[in-house]
Amino acid sequence: MLICPVCNGLVDYNKKCPLCGNRMEILDRIENYYDSYSADLPYEITDLNDGDPSYICKHIILCPSCGYRDVEGIYNIQK
Repeated sequence: MLICPVCNGLVDYNKKCPLCGNRMEILDRIENYYDSYSADLPYEITDLNDGDPSYICKHIILCPSCGYRDVEGIYNIQK
């Protein structure tokens, strides 16, 4: 079974903002922002909606300093 190391708190996300150089924060999975019920659905269902391979978990990343946003694909790992 594959799991996202970010969703499961196994790694500390550390990426610098390309605009200002400050540390970016990783937010929730992008699928959780589809609608008000998306966060309650199992990953097996929401993973089918994005068209990405099952070994990628996409997260929104945000720079708290300058407001830059992007989407980061995190490789899932074997549980």
